[in-house]
Amino acid sequence: MTDRKRGKRPSRGNALARLHARIRQCDRCPLHRTRTQAVPGAGPASARIMFVGEAPGRQEDLSGQPFVGAAGKFLDELLASIGLSREDVYITNVVKSRPVSGPPPGRNRAPAPEEIIACAPWLE
Repeated sequence: MTDRKRGKRPSRGNALARLHARIRQCDRCPLHRTRTQAVPGAGPASARIMFVGEAPGRQEDLSGQPFVGAAGKFLDELLASIGLSREDVYITNVVKSRPVSGPPPGRNRAPAPEEIIACAPWLE
């Protein structure tokens, strides 16, 4: 019997894990056709601070984790400068799949308005 059937609310961690699983299966926009994998987000469900970037880049698409390239290193430095680490914050992007232009491996591009709209419910 699930917690929901018992009248209990699922834990934040379980709810976040389910959300990540749904994001990984998402096909609401054409970006799912060119991604290696979706990049749902990372960090504790209990985080009081959330960073939202624009979109995953190539390194994030390959790893499935947000902010792992040069931007990730910079973010880690910024967090350290204020006494925080990734374990203290939740990190995600507006869109969950890498927007790409050109032939593979392609170049990163800004997400189109319809891609942002398709991903908007994941941030609610």
